Amino acid sequence: MSDSRLPSPPPLAYETSAYELDPAMPCDSAPWTTADLAQVLRDRAVGELSRREMLINYYRIGHRLAFALPVDHRPAISEMPVGISTLTYPWLIWLVWALEERWRILHAAWRLQDNRAAGQLLQRELAALERWDHFHEMHNEVGLVTGHIASVLTLALADESGWDQACLASARRAADALLDRDVTPWFAQKWPVGEPLTPQRLHNIPVIALVCAAHLARSRGHRLSAALDQQAIAVLRCWAGYRTGSGHHTEGTSYDGYLMDSMTGWLAALPQRSELLAECAAAFRSQADQWIGLTLPGRLDLHAPLGDTEPEMPFWITALQRLAQWYDRPDARWLIARIPLARLPAATVCEALAMRQETPPSTTAPATALRELTNAVAYRTGWSRRDFTAILSAPRAPLHHLHHDGGHLMLGWRARFWITDPGYQQYRPGEERTYTLDTAAHNAPVINGTAQTESATRVLTVAADPQGRPHTRLNLTRCYAGLPPEAEVLRDLWIGQSDQPLIVLRDRFKGLGPNTEIQNHWLGGAHLAWAFVAGWARLSDGGHALWLGTPGDDFEPARLVRHPGSRGPLTLGHNSILAGGTGMRWWVLWGDASGGWTPPNLSVESAELIATLPGEPGIVHKFGQ
Repeated sequence: MSDSRLPSPPPLAYETSAYELDPAMPCDSAPWTTADLAQVLRDRAVGELSRREMLINYYRIGHRLAFALPVDHRPAISEMPVGISTLTYPWLIWLVWALEERWRILHAAWRLQDNRAAGQLLQRELAALERWDHFHEMHNEVGLVTGHIASVLTLALADESGWDQACLASARRAADALLDRDVTPWFAQKWPVGEPLTPQRLHNIPVIALVCAAHLARSRGHRLSAALDQQAIAVLRCWAGYRTGSGHHTEGTSYDGYLMDSMTGWLAALPQRSELLAECAAAFRSQADQWIGLTLPGRLDLHAPLGDTEPEMPFWITALQRLAQWYDRPDARWLIARIPLARLPAATVCEALAMRQETPPSTTAPATALRELTNAVAYRTGWSRRDFTAILSAPRAPLHHLHHDGGHLMLGWRARFWITDPGYQQYRPGEERTYTLDTAAHNAPVINGTAQTESATRVLTVAADPQGRPHTRLNLTRCYAGLPPEAEVLRDLWIGQSDQPLIVLRDRFKGLGPNTEIQNHWLGGAHLAWAFVAGWARLSDGGHALWLGTPGDDFEPARLVRHPGSRGPLTLGHNSILAGGTGMRWWVLWGDASGGWTPPNLSVESAELIATLPGEPGIVHKFGQ
């Protein structure tokens, strides 16, 4: 139990498998109890009371920096390294993430467990904020720093009993300075009356600053309170409309979670909450379904690394917990209770302690059926490490943090993503940024050397085929620039009826022109072992094997490469030529839980794929009928 109560996890390498392989994180985590949450809070408070400096892991760029406590001034650019030469690096974002976690733990220990030492330390550190010149990021603009500090001041000043009066006065002055000095001019400039709220304007940074400032202004009785709340309500309504409309609005799993953590925190205390929850129910349901549907079986704290998905950003857990309570979602409560304790943000721990007094633990697991989500189509057999999930990316919103990866397949099984993705968009120029965004970053087709340039997937089918097998079809044509007018690119996915993962993809091309080259790039989970047997590629964790094959063409061992910018996954390439610009390519993935060395047998008759699997005598699987 002690490993699950660390005040902060050790820094991990920034690559997609680091958290999957972290030995401190249990697979198939047992549901935690109210007593567990209370103990976690006590243990984290002990850690924070002994802390003398903040050690911040800037995982994206490989820096680790220390800040003395209390942080009694806004760090200046001259105090920081360069980070990335082409921009002013936002050092303070990660610092205030850590500070907010610390302050929420101290606050909860003080208010929920009567830890007076925690309360005194919290008061002194919040009082020190009065000496900050601005609540800005390094580039001197209101943003995430403003929002996080506003959120903590709102929480701490909501109950002024037991405060040291000098510290209370300083914390009040800090809150008022944040609103008067920083938010007031920014609000007039950033949110002018009458300017249309386009999807691009709903980006997480300004919206987080807006809703957190609105919450603080309401609690302080500030003159801008009504205007800030009015704007935040308009933003929420627009977000809900874009989310459920044809635009399929999303910033990806992590950044949706980041936005919704602040949005739901503001909404929780809003007088119009009930009305807005009813009005935005479909959008919030869509958001919760996305977070639930993209989790990794056996490790429900992790998501498929679609777009800019970062396991270091667990904000979605708190937002999902609030939605589960407001909309009575027992499936969401079931999932949250099985997230390892060490992965729970402080806000989740504190709010769950209160919610558990009102709502009993849930025994209702989420559904497993094939379903369309906002940014993907996903299927799973269950939620334990013995289960698997197949996720087909379907981006349709041209927003920040998203990749152009329509049809990209990821396979999660045995608490790992065996077929994976770079999972982040690197901002440092050079080989690593190239790796995360170039033609070899995804397994969707690359046509004549050109990868997708638009997030314009069309989901055509999400249903069972005539044999009752889960099936989806995506039209990827609009994702590619410069195709002939008559061109068409389709990708089908079937889930075979087998005890182990059996996933079949079919790519169909029409009207692409003579001698069109098609490339595909398959990224295996980091630290899995590769082998090549009878034209198939085999990935192994030492006890289980995943086979990848394509009928009529062998995988070549020489095409397995490690890209210069990658931090883990090896990539297996495959090339073919469509002589007449029209054709079909099948891909078969089969998981062998016994770790055997015999691949499936495949053949193609007309437009139908026929597969037989080792250990299944007399059973024939047919796809494409």
